[in-house]
Amino acid sequence: MSKKINKQEIFDACVQKQEKLIANFEARRSEMKDDTTRQSESASQTEDRTAGKIELMVTMEKELAFAQMEMGYLKAINPEQDNKVVEPGAVVVTGQRTFFIAISSEKIEVNGETIFGLSTGAPIYTVMEGLKKGEKFSFNETNYTIEDLY
Repeated sequence: MSKKINKQEIFDACVQKQEKLIANFEARRSEMKDDTTRQSESASQTEDRTAGKIELMVTMEKELAFAQMEMGYLKAINPEQDNKVVEPGAVVVTGQRTFFIAISSEKIEVNGETIFGLSTGAPIYTVMEGLKKGEKFSFNETNYTIEDLY
């Protein structure tokens, strides 16, 4: 990473990404609900597929609830805190990747830099938890050195 990125910008990008994910789940849930209702009310249906659609809708509800729970966890993080160890809310810069310890998310771009959202439930987090700037860790046969931490 060529420059230190403001943690607030990383935090904001993660919140925006999570908001989009939640909105997507809500829209899909609404479409599925409408489709399930329409199909079960249709007199021309020769085969009732409502049960399968309801099962998919229940799965969608669980995914939505998980995304909302993660948003709550994310919003509980103080982006102004200067972290000295790898812990929730920390930005961990290594030669290979930059991680934001919060929730698991696909990579996000902030000021041209790629940041990976990392959940405390991720196996790699278990290996790096509590480490400080300059310390090393290995995961999946890759060696990392923490070049910066904030």
